[in-house]
Amino acid sequence: MKSEQPIKHGEVVTNPVVIPDNTVPNEADPPPPYTDEEGHAPRTCTCTEGGRTCQCGCGKITMEKNITVLHGVCIIVGTIIGAGIFVSPNSVSKRVGSPAMSILIWFGGGILSTIGAITFLELGTMLPQNGGQMVYLRKAFGGLLSFLSCWLLHVLLGGLRRAIGFLTFGKYFWAVFYDNAEDVPEWADRLLCIGVCWVILSLITVYPNLTLKVIDAVTFFKMASLVLIIILGFVHLAQGHTDNIKVGFEGTSWKPQEWGEAWNSVLWAYNGWISLSVMLGEVKDTRMLPRIVAISMTIVTILYVLAVTSYHIILDMDTMKSGSALASKLAGIKIGQAGEVFYAIAVAVSTLGNAMCASLAASRFLQAGGRSGILPGCFGLVNTKFKTPVFSLLFVMVASTVFISFGNVFKLINTASFTSFAFTTLCAVGLLVMRRTLPDIPRPVKVSLFFPVSTAVMGLYLFVIPWITNWSMCLLWTGLTLAGVPVYFVCVRGVYRPSSFIKLSDSWTNFMGKLLNSE
Repeated sequence: MKSEQPIKHGEVVTNPVVIPDNTVPNEADPPPPYTDEEGHAPRTCTCTEGGRTCQCGCGKITMEKNITVLHGVCIIVGTIIGAGIFVSPNSVSKRVGSPAMSILIWFGGGILSTIGAITFLELGTMLPQNGGQMVYLRKAFGGLLSFLSCWLLHVLLGGLRRAIGFLTFGKYFWAVFYDNAEDVPEWADRLLCIGVCWVILSLITVYPNLTLKVIDAVTFFKMASLVLIIILGFVHLAQGHTDNIKVGFEGTSWKPQEWGEAWNSVLWAYNGWISLSVMLGEVKDTRMLPRIVAISMTIVTILYVLAVTSYHIILDMDTMKSGSALASKLAGIKIGQAGEVFYAIAVAVSTLGNAMCASLAASRFLQAGGRSGILPGCFGLVNTKFKTPVFSLLFVMVASTVFISFGNVFKLINTASFTSFAFTTLCAVGLLVMRRTLPDIPRPVKVSLFFPVSTAVMGLYLFVIPWITNWSMCLLWTGLTLAGVPVYFVCVRGVYRPSSFIKLSDSWTNFMGKLLNSE
């Protein structure tokens, strides 16, 4: 006797295959709608059937699949290109000591980041859902590491990163109107940043399609600003000004700690390559991912390397080591005051676009956490009219506002970057684990072992080096990350969780669903 093969959750089958009765279901098959990988019932469904009511029977509203190749490229490029390449490539020059080595480090950073992006291609096409790292870690290692990635990257660090973007915007916005931006009252600066934050996040909430078009426009403006820097530099070189660049490798530092910090700075500058993985549930066709990754990483690597080369052509090594706002200084030398004003505007727009991309990704990460049961169910709510995760966006707004109010959080975020590399390493290791534990799961893209192994080694190196240079801050952030362990067991797994807590959580989710017209 024969029977039809069980249909996978969310799969459309046109020609069912007939197989023997004694066939055991594939262990890689997604779990039923109301059971997670550990046998627990998530609060809501994890389906990603874009732009309509979920078809599994849960009745939940899902988000539209509206990300095209252009949008995907602009999201990655827009997230990667922030203020750093305009303001502070000096941090790398100061540590490696020579123009030629600085340029090579930036080129190497692009290559290593592309290797990481290729590793995530297999993960993304294998598990094409919103959530990125959280989804991959959950599938490979279970709920704890998945929750800790969410706890650190989007609860502890997320607000910090976005606040820095908005505060940097404020600094360069005022620089357009004041000779010294420090003259602006602190309360006025923070009020501006908070106002812009809420306007941007309201746009993301109400007009998701318009948001993607704005991101596209801002990304093209950022690329054009970098192209202008490149043109100015190479025109300067063509005019016979070679004194700065001909230094070559002279003065190169070979101290391991300095190199570790240089690699950390460069790879942190490229770190946005991971952003689209958080929104894969909204990509129209995941078969587009290889094209998106190839185009975006090629664009960013070329722009970064040529821009850094231009800095070294026009600015001497002492300026590169000690200066800041390098794009404005370069433009001031070649164009005059108008160039300085233009690049103040360019940095302000760049940081705003970067903060917009980061907020968009954060809201999708939190929404995926709510849908899978890693976070309270209210985070998984999707507005029935706008098809956006309104509660998650409200959380992003409030967290950003709180950190903007604190003001000077720049030094704190710089010491925390190593923690994100730890979870990137775990995702690469998770890919290797799933090659053995889930060998039959569909993999539209299967990469060479070279890529996950290289990504894991790179991430491990970047995690270890800061412990040598600044162990006290590393200890602090490790402690804050591990503080999520009891939160996970009490609030997610339900260990020692009273029934009254569950009822309160469910009541809160229902209340917010009605208040925000969300399901």
